[in-house]
Amino acid sequence: MPTAKTALPSCLNVGILWGHGSIASTAAATVDALRAMNMLAAMRPGGAQPVVRWFWLRMPQERDAAPPPVPGADLGPEALDVVVIPGWLVPTGPQLREISQRYSQHFGAMLRGHLQRGGLVAALFNGSSLLAHCGLLARRNAALPWVFAPSIVLQSSESGAKTADVAEVIWQRERTWQRDGALWTTASLQDTLAAMLDLLAQTPAAELAQAASHALLFDPQRQLTATTAMETPTGHPLAAGALEQARRWLQDHRNEPYSLQATARAAATSPRTLLRWFAQVHGETPQDYLHRLRMAQAQALLQTTYLTVDDVAQQCGYNDTGSFRKVFTRVAGVTPGAYRQRFKLRTSRKQWLGRQGLPGDDGRV
Repeated sequence: MPTAKTALPSCLNVGILWGHGSIASTAAATVDALRAMNMLAAMRPGGAQPVVRWFWLRMPQERDAAPPPVPGADLGPEALDVVVIPGWLVPTGPQLREISQRYSQHFGAMLRGHLQRGGLVAALFNGSSLLAHCGLLARRNAALPWVFAPSIVLQSSESGAKTADVAEVIWQRERTWQRDGALWTTASLQDTLAAMLDLLAQTPAAELAQAASHALLFDPQRQLTATTAMETPTGHPLAAGALEQARRWLQDHRNEPYSLQATARAAATSPRTLLRWFAQVHGETPQDYLHRLRMAQAQALLQTTYLTVDDVAQQCGYNDTGSFRKVFTRVAGVTPGAYRQRFKLRTSRKQWLGRQGLPGDDGRV
């Protein structure tokens, strides 16, 4: 693979279990994350080939179960880097246990070997039932869907007894998704994307996963700073209170030179009192909060526009580009130029003409 400013990882192979009753939304959300990464990789120098491939892993007796209409192909499990269990749409715990038992007979040895080789596994929604039946959740922290949690915990306990492992799964009741070592589990369908992108951020394709998460996941600060001409998302004043008034002032005037005195006047308090209480409640000074707002705006502009670094600095309220670069590098860990190369979400202008799509959108090889 050709070398460029941003080196692309070797191809990552992702296997997705599929059969009768599999949940299509979690499988499709997984593929959407992988497609987004390939799209972003195609925008990088030397990114003509996809960096992620995905394949359907089906039960031999369920070949008639059609997977979602997204690109994919069969592949031997020995070549996989990630295995995804999308869960099953079933009404009761006993039915889930029956499915898990049946799938463990075919995929149990593969899953154990996959983890022993250092592979990663995402068990989405009640897909963690299969891990429990295979004895892979004992002593593990896991996020479980409440409606199936008792059945999954029981399965883990029973499987642990068979394998001389005395501890059952540790149900993290307040977590929407959980990582424990090489295992990712989720408690609901809407947590699929966040958990999958976090998993993919632990692979050689980490930078692409992080860039995709910037575009696909909700980020409150980016929502506020994405377009300088727009108000906050509601367009209405925030709740009363000196600190909220100060925070709203900083949001509305983030492109202007910072003034502690002006911020304190907006909050109807003294600068000294504002500094003390702002730090106590928010854990940072008003100026640090302003820098974070500006950096979120700068990151969005670097990812989605063709503005020069000087122009980005100006739009974010920095008259001195050198100062902007120092603050950006301190916050982001890289220079603005390196950040743009690593996380850009727009293709080059020359690709706009005569192109209907981008290479790398298809997972096939």
